[in-house]
Amino acid sequence: MRKIILLLLLISSATFAQDLKLMKATKQTTNAGASPTSTINYTIRVKKSKKCKVSIDSVVNVYTQKSSLFNVYKTGKATVLSPAQQIDATNIKEKGSYDINFYSTKNRGSGRPGAPPMELMVPIADFTQGAIVYYRVGKKSKKITVESFEELPKINAP
Repeated sequence: MRKIILLLLLISSATFAQDLKLMKATKQTTNAGASPTSTINYTIRVKKSKKCKVSIDSVVNVYTQKSSLFNVYKTGKATVLSPAQQIDATNIKEKGSYDINFYSTKNRGSGRPGAPPMELMVPIADFTQGAIVYYRVGKKSKKITVESFEELPKINAP
């Protein structure tokens, strides 16, 4: 009887295991350009440990509830010529680690006549309150909630 109960517990825990597991979430700000532009690049690394087809549908800003454009990259053994391989977000079949990349941009103005002054800060759809990644496994809809992003050092380019 104990063996049957133990077997049922193992099967149920494997059945309800999450298909994508959040590994880490980072953000990095880049300041560049003649009319200063700030871009915040976000990366959400997830791990897929089960053999199944996963489709990443959207990345949504928790604060604005708006979807952001994103790309998915398969991580692994990087080479000089190919550091990461971009893949189709609607057809993820292989096990492994994947990076979901997206960004938000803020222009500070050009200072030209008729244009906003350089001191003017344009609102940005920042992900300070987190993001939600919606995905499907078969016909089941699921989500991963990212509550905060680890901040990497800023890049100040000319």
